[in-house]
Amino acid sequence: TNRIAKSLSVSEIPVRVHEINSFNGLATADGQIFITRGALDDFYNGKVTAEELSSIIAHELGHVALGHSKRRMIDFSMQNALRIILSLAIGRLIPAVGTYIANFLTSLLAAKLSRNDEYEADAYAAALLAKSGIGTGAQISLLTKLDTLGKSSGSIPQWLLSHPKASDRIMAIEKLTKNWSSKS
Repeated sequence: TNRIAKSLSVSEIPVRVHEINSFNGLATADGQIFITRGALDDFYNGKVTAEELSSIIAHELGHVALGHSKRRMIDFSMQNALRIILSLAIGRLIPAVGTYIANFLTSLLAAKLSRNDEYEADAYAAALLAKSGIGTGAQISLLTKLDTLGKSSGSIPQWLLSHPKASDRIMAIEKLTKNWSSKS
């Protein structure tokens, strides 16, 4: 994180620990960055490198810099309003299941918005990692390991998940890296 801080011209990047065992990172609307106890434990156990852990922090910094956490709060309010409107409208047409259909449609929208944010935060992190001299290799390496580190999405359809598939994220990062290399 010292290399990332230096590339951002700040003295340090405060990172807090969220005391849960899952492997994750998160950013709050007020700009705080957290990594989970599970991510730290995997680092201490040699499952992830310091550079890979830094790529999580860079990704979460992307969410902060791009305003995703604040926007997500607004999106959530709008989704709730949409859910109510759709429930009323569809519920009149299909009384028994209208609310379920409205919830499903709103969940599709929420997942799509979240996946877009993930790609944007990945691109920000890739640029930041490249600028700091760490490079995108750690980010790609971590995404390759992600399914074995975190809980697998199991049988949930991809279009309902909040994060894109790791393989799709890797392809997007590789494409960015290739574009940057061709411009050098």
